[in-house]
Amino acid sequence: MHSDFKVGSQITDIPSNRNQRRLAVLLALFISALSVAALPFGAKTLPSFEPFLLILISWFIFGDLLTAFILFSQFRASGVPSLLVISCTYLYIGIITALHILTFPGVFSEEGMLGANNQSAGWLWIFWHGGFPAGILIYLYVGIRYPQPLESKKDISFYTAIGLFLTFLSAFLSFEFATDGADHMPQIIDVGSYRSILDLGIGPVLGGLNLLVMVLVLLRFRTRSVLHLWIAIALLALFLDTLLTVFAGTRYSLGWYLARVNSVISATVVLCSAVSEVNRLFIRLSDQHKQLLESGRKLEKANEELLRLSSLDGLTEIPNRRRLDEIISWELVFPEERQTPLSLLILDVDCFKAYNDHYGHLGGDHVLKKIARTISAEVKPNFGFAARYGGEEFAVLLSGLDVQGTFAVAERIRTAVERLEIMHAGSASGGKVTISIGGHCLAPFQGVDQDELIYLADQCLYEAKDAGRNCCIIKGWSRESGGMRSVGS
Repeated sequence: MHSDFKVGSQITDIPSNRNQRRLAVLLALFISALSVAALPFGAKTLPSFEPFLLILISWFIFGDLLTAFILFSQFRASGVPSLLVISCTYLYIGIITALHILTFPGVFSEEGMLGANNQSAGWLWIFWHGGFPAGILIYLYVGIRYPQPLESKKDISFYTAIGLFLTFLSAFLSFEFATDGADHMPQIIDVGSYRSILDLGIGPVLGGLNLLVMVLVLLRFRTRSVLHLWIAIALLALFLDTLLTVFAGTRYSLGWYLARVNSVISATVVLCSAVSEVNRLFIRLSDQHKQLLESGRKLEKANEELLRLSSLDGLTEIPNRRRLDEIISWELVFPEERQTPLSLLILDVDCFKAYNDHYGHLGGDHVLKKIARTISAEVKPNFGFAARYGGEEFAVLLSGLDVQGTFAVAERIRTAVERLEIMHAGSASGGKVTISIGGHCLAPFQGVDQDELIYLADQCLYEAKDAGRNCCIIKGWSRESGGMRSVGS
């Protein structure tokens, strides 16, 4: 089980664990050390590999747009306004990155597409590296200023429309500035060189902005949540990207290639963390689903056992009076559909009080258990239903037998108990435990209620006791006569 995993109400609530913080620190140290070590050699020209930029930018676009989608889905689910801001930030960066590669000279055309000039890709790069920390700043402000989630779907849809409109408007204005407006601004790209970005102070401002926002994120959230931990790493990677780019000075240099690697890290760490948390959540839900199924099986088994126990007599372990009443009710509810005779036997242990007085209650319990097993065994061949009626009384329900057949079963039960040879010093029947049986047989389709059937069987039991006990008196329907008949031993 993944007991260390905690689920938040939204992605900003998911706490980071020790392993995640350790990985983030190691990644931060690695990219920082690698970037700083490469600075003295950053201007070293390497072989140009033109598909490299296209491949990376494609990945940036994919990563930014997918991250925007995941965060936007979280906003739709939770209504937290700051999540809309950060999803729009990633959407903006994805759009700007796409425009950057389309206007980049030598990728799709010599001068760049969409009416670009030789400065357009550079300015879009600036909007890319400055837009992300600016969006995170707005995210921090909105999170503090508007911490409560939106409650209605109407409000969520309204602010979604505003957020998307402002995002696309910002991307459009940035593109317009990078194309038509760049002619009125200082040149930042000179024959593939980025030196002017450093000389004009734009590079240090971009780098400082990323570092400043990274510090603010760490101060605001420290490393408590997964999302903010990796946003801080993304800002650090973007800062190192800016640092290497402006100090390398030219495309396809060592610093330029390493800067692109940092760009990849910046664009994917938040996405990877979100996907990882979704995967961890799936594992957690899968484990919980298995537990739920197992709990369901155990509960079902426990309910079956409870139902079984509620229908059994605790001493004799045969069905109890409650179960007997249910069976009789089912048999009598639609007499017009009952095409076979139905018989009820009530059996009483003779002189049982005297047995208890002489042998004790434990001895009496032992006798009841033996008699219960004997009754069940004798009625089983006739598919009869045996139950403990109460105290020393038992009941048997038989179907398909007329009064003679019912008497034959009753007599087998009586003689089987007698053959147990259980000594009974207080018995008037030869010093052995015996039983008396009274029963009544209903004709097919005969309609009586439960109380009446029990009363008729009881009356026969009283007659059996009056006749000297250890005998059977059965009355009711006979196949031969089609009428009532009494049979006794």
